[in-house]
Amino acid sequence: MPTLFDDVLTTPQPWSQQVIAEWRDVFPAQHGANLDDFVVRECLRRNALMDMRSVVGQSDHYAGQSWRDAALAPQYKPGKMRAVFAQYERNPDYYFNGELDNGIVLSSIDGHDWYTDGGGNHRTVLAKFACDRIARRTGRYPLVRGVSTCRYEADMQAWLLFCQLRERHAQLISVAVTREDRQRTDVAGATDITWRLRFFVLDRRFGGIPRAGHLDAACFCAYARHVLAHDGKPSWRDRVLDCLIGDPDRLMYRPVA
Repeated sequence: MPTLFDDVLTTPQPWSQQVIAEWRDVFPAQHGANLDDFVVRECLRRNALMDMRSVVGQSDHYAGQSWRDAALAPQYKPGKMRAVFAQYERNPDYYFNGELDNGIVLSSIDGHDWYTDGGGNHRTVLAKFACDRIARRTGRYPLVRGVSTCRYEADMQAWLLFCQLRERHAQLISVAVTREDRQRTDVAGATDITWRLRFFVLDRRFGGIPRAGHLDAACFCAYARHVLAHDGKPSWRDRVLDCLIGDPDRLMYRPVA
């Protein structure tokens, strides 16, 4: 019977020509901030099931190659790729009976597209081809058992407003973000970690002593939308309030209800 490697070599599938995406591109850096600074929740699961069709990329290693090229002419540790294909022939159930035991570590920002990040890059390549061949033979796509997953949830609204504020008005408004109040919850096979975002804003648009304030995510978004809606220029109402309110630790915007 032809081996899995033979099948990859002689029966190229359209999906295998897709380029392996780079995990680091999921967390862009813009205007002095990284998206991972805005992560407010991590959901970690151990010994999970995974549909390998959802795996679209990796961290380094084979990123930039097609899946087929990663199997046939790997740019990273080719001997290790050959070894994992040989191991599969000796024990093809390894990926489906739980023996994998978190030997593939996957991460996602949206819970839809997954990336190998932290271990098992070569196993991921093999598993995609193994599952595809089984599906072509049986008509049913199998799930890999024993995967470790981490799904990140970022405050995308705060991230986008933060970037717009820095891009358009950095000369007069300084803003920084930190994560605080880390909370961890553990149950069997799962860990959830949460944070709250805290923003510090220094607003020099009014002249004289700058106005400053610490804001939670909701208030920061309200402040940023207010500033952007007026193209960074203080409104008539803002200037009146600036004259009436002497406390420099107050920012001029319509706070959330």
